[in-house]
This record gives sequence, C-alpha cells and structure tokens, in this order.
Amino acid sequence: MTAEERVAARRRRIMDAATELFSARGYGGTSMRAVLRHCRLPDRYFTESFASLDELLAAILEEIQRDEAAKCQAALAAAGTRRDRARGMLDVLAAGVVDDPRKGRIKLVESLAGGPLTAAERRRGLRRLASLVESLLREDWNAPGADVTAMAVAVVGGVNQILLNWADGGLEFSREEFVGQALRFFDAVAAFGAGVPPGGR
Repeated sequence: MTAEERVAARRRRIMDAATELFSARGYGGTSMRAVLRHCRLPDRYFTESFASLDELLAAILEEIQRDEAAKCQAALAAAGTRRDRARGMLDVLAAGVVDDPRKGRIKLVESLAGGPLTAAERRRGLRRLASLVESLLREDWNAPGADVTAMAVAVVGGVNQILLNWADGGLEFSREEFVGQALRFFDAVAAFGAGVPPGGR
C-alpha cells in the first residue's frame, strides 16, 4: 500500500468504528480515545484524518446523506407517475432506517447532538432532499403567492419528523405504513400547489 492508501484505510477504520459507537452509545457517550480503541489504532492517528469528534460525525453524516440522495435521485428518475416517484423516494428514506439502523440513528438522532460542522452537514442534506422534492412539485405547480421552494422544505421537514418518530418508536408503523402516511403529506402539498381545492382529489 502507498502512504496515501494507508491513510485512507485508517480513516475508513475510524469512521466504521465511530459508526458503531455513535449508534450504540450516542455521540455524547463516545470519545476520540474510545473510537481508536475500538478500531485498534494508536491515539496519534485520529488527528491524521479528523480535527475533532464533530468533524468525524460530520464526515459520517455526509457519507450517509450523499448515498441517500443518490438513491432518491434514482427513484425520481424511474418511470411512473409523480406519485409513484414520490413513493419511491419515501421508500428510500424508510430503507435508511430499516436496512441499517445504525446509520438511521446517526442521521436522525445523533446528528442533532453534534457540533457546528455536523449541524451544517445536516442542513446540506435536508436542502439536497428539498431540491429533489421541489423538482416533483414544480411539475404541476399553480399556486400564486405560495413559494414552491418553501413548500418543498416544509415537506422534507415534516417527513423527517415522521421518520424520526417512527425510528424512535413513537409511531408504530411498518415500513409500508410509514411510506403511506408520508405520501399523504406529500399529496396534500402537491394538490395545494396544483390548485386543487380540499377534497378535490
């Protein structure tokens, strides 16, 4: 291995160990030293890749959110009606909780406990999803005075809260039920944007 490959391999080990610990102990219950012990690396190797625990959490969150956004983009590019594509995107978000609960917890819960770098990365991820939702809403937007960007942000924020409560056990949904409930929220905003009166669809 080259020197660069060894650095990259150590960085990967640190991120994988931190993913385990952040999800099991929480961000507040994890230290740099605990991460290094978990991946069996000497202390000096932490600062080789990360300046702080917050930077480490932000890097993990960025990886999770970028992967999720790419899968959502693929769902929106698939054939089908707008509602079908919205359903596909929501199923991607549900999969992020069901398929790897560790990453789901980091994204939805532990990211809220991080510092400014993690907070900034969390906002970037939410804006990225809002941009995808906006592209769906714009296909049939006819609501003068209502800002489609703001409504897309509202959809992402609302769905994220449903997702958080579902992942945390506050809502006893199956994966399909989560998707169905979140889709109803999207439908309501889409119908409003299309100028359909309440009860019109």
